[in-house]
Amino acid sequence: MNDMGDFRSRIRVGPVWGLLLALVVATGGPAGAQQFNGDNQWVAPHGVATFAPTVGQEYSMFIAVAALLPETEFNIGVTHFFDKPLDLTEGHYSGIFYVKRRLSENEAGNGGWAVMGGTGVNPSYLQEGEVTDTFQSWWANAVYTIPFRDGAVTWDLLPGFLVNLDKDQSGETAWGMTYSTRVAVYKIIPHSAIVGEVFGTTGEAYAEPTWRLGVRWESRRVVIAATYGDSFSGAGSPRFEIGAIFFTNQLKFLCLGKCQKDPDW
Repeated sequence: MNDMGDFRSRIRVGPVWGLLLALVVATGGPAGAQQFNGDNQWVAPHGVATFAPTVGQEYSMFIAVAALLPETEFNIGVTHFFDKPLDLTEGHYSGIFYVKRRLSENEAGNGGWAVMGGTGVNPSYLQEGEVTDTFQSWWANAVYTIPFRDGAVTWDLLPGFLVNLDKDQSGETAWGMTYSTRVAVYKIIPHSAIVGEVFGTTGEAYAEPTWRLGVRWESRRVVIAATYGDSFSGAGSPRFEIGAIFFTNQLKFLCLGKCQKDPDW
């Protein structure tokens, strides 16, 4: 749910940070939707590793992904929030772990269904000043990608939910319904997509609607994107972010079971 919202939120982690970092090094990497909040149905071929670093005005992030099983990605990462005393954000780290499973895909490979879920807070779905410990927040969502004009335009829909089991460390549980929609338009800039998205949360874990616009350059092994976004009310913190995604060849040691070769990879 790699890729983010109001980064003035404060998320605290304890000893799990060391474990998360160790897992990243040990696996050689699990994938990410980069700095975009949305995602699509695509998953990396079996045995492929993905690395997705992102740097913004208020945070830096690293997500590593391993396609250990066919049609399935295991994602693990960490976000470093910079110390921003003017907006009351303390420097800290937050860990993330989630699994993504593709359920179906069209013949062209640009549309289909997927589901994903895991633990670790996505700052896109938090309000300013909210405090949540790692592994006290859980989420899941569906991913539906619809292509138009032979794939020149793609539309992603991501309905889902999250639950904070210890909201603001008060012992209270807060539920929320998350929403995200993203449109990518190709064939305007060579080898690139113009991307726009809207996302937020309703319910007890409310987060105000936010928009993001960007350009994403794509090649077979590397993707680079630059984005700018803010809340619709203007009360958030406008931010510029840049990130990249790097894909490896198929690595046999990452395959659980016999590697399934992807003829298009």
